[in-house]
Amino acid sequence: MQRKSLCQLVYKKLEDIGTITVKQYQEVLKKYPLLSELYTLTKDFCNVIFSKKPTKLDEWINAAQKYDIPELQTFINGIKKDITAVKNGIIYSYNNGLAEGSVNKIKVIKRVMYGRNSFELLKAKVLFGELFYVKFN
Repeated sequence: MQRKSLCQLVYKKLEDIGTITVKQYQEVLKKYPLLSELYTLTKDFCNVIFSKKPTKLDEWINAAQKYDIPELQTFINGIKKDITAVKNGIIYSYNNGLAEGSVNKIKVIKRVMYGRNSFELLKAKVLFGELFYVKFN
């Protein structure tokens, strides 16, 4: 059995993975019991994110801190550093993805143009790109 198949269990159901059987999965869990707990923890985190209940995040953090896994502890510490933003992300359905996408597009154009001409040319390229997108989409 490949590690890739086991990693897919983080974001897919066992039935949806064609490269691993239920019997193989049970054998792996017998050999590595911590793996089952980590899968459960991962699924619980996903449920917390989409639950619209930020108090569940605190419960999840308390449950996850019991494991002595450095990567997991680093992830938890990152959440704790910006807990307000994470909880707001759970509560509210809107985000700044559109603005981030526009900024990324401008940065790509800027990198392509590196060392050439001026701000006016950059402005023209960005505006032309938007005009082209609007006309053909």
